[in-house]
This record gives sequence, structure tokens and C-alpha cells, in this order.
Amino acid sequence: MELNRLQNLFLILITPILYVGNVDGQQAARLPKQEQIHQIVRYYEEENGFNGNIIIAEGGKIIYENSIGWADIQNERPLSLTTPFYIASVSKQFTAVSILILRDAGKLELDDQLIKFFPEFGDFAKKIKIRHLLNHTSGLPDYFQNEWDLPGFTNAQLYEKVKKNVKQLNFRPGHKFRYNNTGYVLLSLIVEKVSGLPYYKFIESKISEPLGLENSWVFDLRNDPKSNFRARGYERNLKKENDYHLLTTGDGGMYSTIEDLFIWDKSLYSDKLINEQSLEEAFTPVTLTNGSTRNYGFGWYIGNNLNGKTVYHTGGLAGFRAYMERQIDVKNTIIILNNNEFDEVTEMRNILVKIMDGRPYEFPGNE
Repeated sequence: MELNRLQNLFLILITPILYVGNVDGQQAARLPKQEQIHQIVRYYEEENGFNGNIIIAEGGKIIYENSIGWADIQNERPLSLTTPFYIASVSKQFTAVSILILRDAGKLELDDQLIKFFPEFGDFAKKIKIRHLLNHTSGLPDYFQNEWDLPGFTNAQLYEKVKKNVKQLNFRPGHKFRYNNTGYVLLSLIVEKVSGLPYYKFIESKISEPLGLENSWVFDLRNDPKSNFRARGYERNLKKENDYHLLTTGDGGMYSTIEDLFIWDKSLYSDKLINEQSLEEAFTPVTLTNGSTRNYGFGWYIGNNLNGKTVYHTGGLAGFRAYMERQIDVKNTIIILNNNEFDEVTEMRNILVKIMDGRPYEFPGNE
């Protein structure tokens, strides 16, 4: 699940480094890269309340990981590297891969029409293809914008809302890009229809178990055995809980750890889950009917930086913020998970990338 306003550390095994507030970018740049990263992370902890976990890898190897703050304040349970966080819209990439697993197995095609899976929907479902759901070009209303996202809202309820309320689309499928959570909930329902498994069970059996993701799961009232050690969500100051409250899946609904997400990252450089062609499709920007492109593939935003092709996604709901970035050509990775409405994730990421690239940067607060 993605809040639209959101779209637009190394457990150091040496002498602990203290955050020094009066450090500028030039001074910091003389330090080893890991120490520079650590100072930035400590700054955001001290000055902006960062409460979460972070992992950074270069060339496929972890150079920094850290766990800062509380998983559960009421029970005095600190975060650890194995603490699962709600990852919000970072879940979408798992849904996309689930669809591609079924496509690679010959169970569906990306050009299959929505009406094939939901014959009870109106004529609008004849115009929408699976690929339109994957790349947010379906024209369906987003259930967040329609204010259907009440606590406890489920996939079954969204299905009924779509069946009852959608008479026409917001635009012709493929004609525009408009970020859409409804489409990804429908994708998870398609996974269930085609596979014969509950969505949470499909993720478990086809992704988590094969990859060894021991602390990743789809939240479902039928499947919540690990809730006692997951991170709770909080408001910014950690004084009031703001925990995850929806029951939809596909667009969100997953919990994971930075360590599991790094395993997931590495799996996407292989054909362990899906074939090479499917991976390439997932990381290809969508082309609209007028020939223009938008920077989204299947569950990933797509861009470029100094190191070449980069795919990434943000996530945010209630007190949780998540970010995952993969610099594909050089196998660099940034994963940030937070559980207290820390909204400086992008700002912190931008500095971390400059450190990784060896570029000059201004230390926060000294700009």
C-alpha cells in the first residue's frame, strides 16, 4: 500500500563511532565509507527520530547494517536485525513476481483480460489486461482515494466495492499511468483463483520457503503466528501507537526484515523464481498507447543513476515507512525499514547514495 504523498544500519564490528553534530561534508568525506554512513544514520536518529533498520550493500556484499530503536515500546522490546516490519507497497514486487511465476508456468498470460477471472464484473473488465494492473495503467479507481480504506478493510470487501461501484473507468487502459492500489489487490485475488491457494500460502510456498525467507509473511487473520515479535507502528514521537490496520493483500500486507529483503534482492539476479525474460519485463518502463513511457515496470519504479539502471520502491502506511533500491548494473542495494512515521527516508537515501558513489555532499544541518 502506498500513500501518494510518499511517492513524489551495519552492526559495526569495530570501535563504536559517536555521532558528531558539527561535521561538514568535506570533513566526513575523509572518513572510511562505513563511518560516513554511520554518522548520517546517527544524525537522523538524533535529529529526526529515525527508529528502524537499514542495510547497504555494494557489489552484492553488505558494507553496513544497523538496528536503531524500539520494536515495541510498551513491552520494552528493542529492534533487532531480524525484526519484521510492515513493508507497505514494497509488497507489490512480491505480487508482481507471483503473477510472473504463474505466467512462466503457463497458468496465465499478461494479456489475459480481467473479465476472464471476474466474469461477474461489468464490461469495463473486458478492457483491462493483467499487465495494466501490474503497471498501474488500468483506469480503475484507487480505493485509498475513494476512502474505502477503513480499519479491517479486506480483499473481499474491495472486490464487492469494485463489482458494485465501478461502472466506467477513469481512463482507457494503457492510455495513462496512475498509481493504483486496487489493481494490486485484484492481482492477489487472481493469484488465488489461478493457483487454488490463499495468497498468503502462495507467497509462503512459492517465494518465502524456496528462498529461505524465515521472517517474511503476508498478514492474514488466518496466518498471524509471528505478530508477537514484529515491529509495532508508532507516531513520530513514539508516544502513541499507529499500527497497521488494513487486511488487504497484494498492494501491501507483507511483513519482512532487512535481512530477508536482502536475500530477496539477491534472488532477483538469478532465475530461481522467474526466468530471465520475466525479470527483464518487470524492470522495463511501461509504454503508453501514445508511445510515451513512464518510469514503472511490474512492482518497481525504474530510473538511472551514475551506476546505471536502478529499480526502487517506497512504502508507507500508518506508522511504517519502507524503501528498497537496487542498482542493478553494480549490485548495490539500499533497504530502509522504519516504524515511526519517519518521513526523511528519501532525503537520507540521497545522501547515502552520494557516499556510496564517493561524491561530495553536505552534512544535514550544515547546508
